[in-house]
Order: sequence, then C-alpha cells, then structure tokens
Amino acid sequence: MQAETHPVDLSQEASSRAETGWPPKLPQAVLGALVAVGIACLIMKTMYPLFVVPEDIAILPNPPPTAAVLKLEKAQFSVDTKNFSILFGLIGAVFGASCALFTFGTRSIKAVIVGAFAAGALGVVGANLSNLIFTRLRATSNGDLLVLGLKIDGMTQNILGYGVLWGLIGLGVGIGIGSARTVGKSVVAGTAGLVGGLLAAMVYVLLVAQLTPNAVMSHVFPLDITSQAIWLLMFMVLIAASISLGTGEKRAKVPK
Repeated sequence: MQAETHPVDLSQEASSRAETGWPPKLPQAVLGALVAVGIACLIMKTMYPLFVVPEDIAILPNPPPTAAVLKLEKAQFSVDTKNFSILFGLIGAVFGASCALFTFGTRSIKAVIVGAFAAGALGVVGANLSNLIFTRLRATSNGDLLVLGLKIDGMTQNILGYGVLWGLIGLGVGIGIGSARTVGKSVVAGTAGLVGGLLAAMVYVLLVAQLTPNAVMSHVFPLDITSQAIWLLMFMVLIAASISLGTGEKRAKVPK
C-alpha cells in the first residue's frame, strides 16, 4: 500500500507548488525587481528631498562659530532621518509588493501585502541605521572606526552602511514572498534576502572602489541620477535572485 500512496502524495505536492508558484522562479522575481527599480528611480527623483534645513540654520557666517556648526549638523541629521525614512519606506514597500506580485500574480494577495509592509517597515529601520553609519563616516572623513579593539576601515564601514539598509529590505521582501506558503518558508526566503542584500553591498563597494578609485561613498545613496539607477538595479536584482535561488528552484521529479 505504501508504494502506491507515495506517488499520489508527491503528485499532490507538485500540484500544490505549481498552483502557488512555489518555489519563486528566477525570471519572475528579477522582472519584479526591474519594475521596482523603475518606480524607485521615479520616487527618488520626485520625492527627495521633502524636508530641508531652514536657511537661518543652513547659512553659516564666516568664520562659522562652533555652536552654529553643531546646530547645523543636528538639523541636517534630523532632516535626513525624515527624508530617508519616507524614501526607503516607500522604495522597500514597492520592492516587496512588486516581487511578490510578479512571482505569484493574483494568486497570493497576502504575499503582496505582507511583502509591502515588511520591506517598507524594515526599509525605514535600515535607512536610519545606514544614516548613522554614513553620518559618522562624513564626520571623520572616512576615518577608521575602533570597536572592541578592532579597527574597521572606511571601505568596511561603507559595506556595513549599504548592507544594513539593503539586507533589512531584502529580509522584508523575502518574508513577503515566503508568506505565500508557511512561516518556515518566510524564514528561509527572508534569510536569503538578507544575505543577498549583504552580498550586494560587498559587490557594489568593491566594484566602485576598483572602477572609480577616487569616488567617495559617504552617503546613504549616490547623489547623481545615473549612479542611483545603477545602485538600485544592482541591489534589487541581486536580492531578488538570492531569494529565488536561496529557496531552491530544483525539486525532486515526481515518479510517473
């Protein structure tokens, strides 16, 4: 009896996977990322910055008094916190929703909603942590950071700055995609997205250092439009690919 029931169980499992679109296919996930890149570029162009430092604080006398400089730095950090929270909350939400939508279509609205919420919320957290890292980098002119006796150079801090932002967004995107199945799948897909964001940060920083040695990476994101598009493209595509590959596309063949 056992030999007869196993093929039926496997066939039902394969049918269930086909119906839910699991595991997420690489082409669909990457296509969702590409659409998100386009929308994210539009968001960055039209919605940044929403808040600016007031002129009475931004314009410093010459020579600037220390108190005025400190006041400007505090105001700039506050403005950046608001801008980055809104910007990457929206970008994370768009990324999470787009990947889930292109992976499952309308078969799992739950995944689209969870992906948008999780990636958006974690995008806010990641943006603020990244802002802390890059604010410190600018204050020390890309100087080394000493943590528990360990010296962390400027390049490593750049990787950490981008990695914490995109790693958390990738975690949210993966949680959304995995929510189409089970909590366990959300953990696996979320971990894959987190790892993808960290790996993308390493690749991006190393490529920039090799191709443009004089470039200074001291902001949460590049300032010119072309660099922003490349930056978004690299991170989003690598995260989407990591989630798809990390959850495993290959499955055992169903016995005929």
